[in-house]
Amino acid sequence: MKKYIIIFLASFLVFFIIIGGIYYKYKSNMTDEHFVKIIEENPELEPEDAKEEVIINTLFMGIDEARSDTMIVISYNKINQKIALLSIPRDTRVEIPGYGVDKINAAAAKKEGTALAMRTVSNLLGIPIHHYVKVTFKGAERIIDILGGVTVNVPPGMDYEDPVQDLYIHLKPGLQVLNGKDAVKFARFRSGYPDQDLGRIRAQQQLIKAFIDKLTSPKMIPKALTIADAMSKCIKTNLDSSDIAHYAMNIKDIKMENISFHTLPGNDGYINKISYFLHDETKLKEMMEQIRIDLGVQEQTEETELSPANNDNIPEVSETDASYMLSAKHLLTEGCICFQFQRKWRIGPSNS
Repeated sequence: MKKYIIIFLASFLVFFIIIGGIYYKYKSNMTDEHFVKIIEENPELEPEDAKEEVIINTLFMGIDEARSDTMIVISYNKINQKIALLSIPRDTRVEIPGYGVDKINAAAAKKEGTALAMRTVSNLLGIPIHHYVKVTFKGAERIIDILGGVTVNVPPGMDYEDPVQDLYIHLKPGLQVLNGKDAVKFARFRSGYPDQDLGRIRAQQQLIKAFIDKLTSPKMIPKALTIADAMSKCIKTNLDSSDIAHYAMNIKDIKMENISFHTLPGNDGYINKISYFLHDETKLKEMMEQIRIDLGVQEQTEETELSPANNDNIPEVSETDASYMLSAKHLLTEGCICFQFQRKWRIGPSNS
């Protein structure tokens, strides 16, 4: 069977930055239909209440058959618009709730599907997963082609054939513009890297950066409706349509220096003759702390402690490592009381 690794995160950034960012400007032409098509109505996938949280965590999955072939957790700071991306190798050995030890990409294949994948990732990282985004494969190729391709630096030796999967990868080395099909091949290739999955993750991160560079061009604005239509056919999420627009309005001007890239620390290994990616628990804790720093969580906490603002009537909410929650007092100090999207999350089309 064919197996495609999609550039799901880049596709989602297209949706947030291009579609959401001009949602209001083109509201007469862009109806909620573009958003409604991507929203999954499933009570089990009801988003966690993120009203009081500053850091929002979203699991992005590219699905290979039933299994999630690639996973990236994106943590977004609603106050300073900083983003941290954490890539998780698909062969990571984890405990899947109710099923025992397996590779992490097997979680989405169980009967609980996406909900179980979110819970498994949450347990692995020790943070809540509020939202998810799933992207189909051909749709991602289409979006890349609409954008006019992406510019990446292809390493030497990217040659691989597998007639059983109808997979033929032959990319010339050097800096070049890849169309949708070749970009997917670039992201899919892993057998030629000494560290396989980790090498592939580096390639995917290069593609994400290339997407962001492309999307900052004003030339993309006239293509917004075309992109919206393509994305409505290849993305499923539990984000509400109005929430998507609100988030997009806040991150549409995000800069590359405010985005940090991380990969789950560990090494390839074998247990009972089964190959796994074995994560390093100690280094993972250090990485999660680094992600907090990259997101500016510690800086915001210090600012709260030093603030002279008198908010004695506001109840304190302690910061916890599990949820990255800042205090309600801090939210008001930073002016976050005006965030219109801080309300109860729900599934389904917006009635507004």
